[in-house]
Amino acid sequence: MEATHCLNCLAGFEPGQKFCPNCGQHTGTHRLNVHHIWHDILHAFTHADKGILFLIKQLAMNPGVVAREYVDGKRNKYFNPFSFLILVVGIASVILISSGFVSFNVNSKMPVNPVSVFFNKHVNLVILFNVPVLALFSWLLFRKSKTNYAENLVLAAYTSGERSVFFSLLLAPLWMLLHQYYYLILGVYIFCWMSYYSWACSSFFPGKKWVGFLKGFLVALFTQITTIILVSGSIWIYFMFFYKK
Repeated sequence: MEATHCLNCLAGFEPGQKFCPNCGQHTGTHRLNVHHIWHDILHAFTHADKGILFLIKQLAMNPGVVAREYVDGKRNKYFNPFSFLILVVGIASVILISSGFVSFNVNSKMPVNPVSVFFNKHVNLVILFNVPVLALFSWLLFRKSKTNYAENLVLAAYTSGERSVFFSLLLAPLWMLLHQYYYLILGVYIFCWMSYYSWACSSFFPGKKWVGFLKGFLVALFTQITTIILVSGSIWIYFMFFYKK
């Protein structure tokens, strides 16, 4: 049965209308799937032109609500999650590389190797890698909520984008002033990220909020561990099979 009202503003429309007469959103709003996510990713490279400051503010106050409303059909209200992610990760990556905040040299005594050099130059790929992994763990741990992988990907994209905004505006300046407290700053940053994602999960998924928070914390923790294994494993493979003393 075709919808007779707009999922964004709830205004009614006549059968056959392609756009809502009230807010202009396409009337054929559908449930998200991976095909539509891929289309949005391609779309992100050519369209990034509305609502980003409003989105940053809303994600700071109600990240789970923003993601839930987008998934539920209010897609004309918010800046596209994947446009947002690509834009802010690009900015954050430049800041990360230029400030020297992130280094993938596991040990200062370790010889310079192409794997660490690659990760240091392309930290944006590491950040973006976290997003589908975050969505995967979220989909697995919250599978009883009946949200599909693409819908979990929206939550991961929005929160990861806001994470990059937080780093660019707050953490990078703090790090430049307090170099000697690197590990303390890094630890606080990771804890804040995990807590933020957990908070988003508590309002994005149905059920008891404290359960959503705990599961969200596990999702963020598993993603962090997976990233460490990926980076460390890649460096280990290089030294085991390709490094020539």
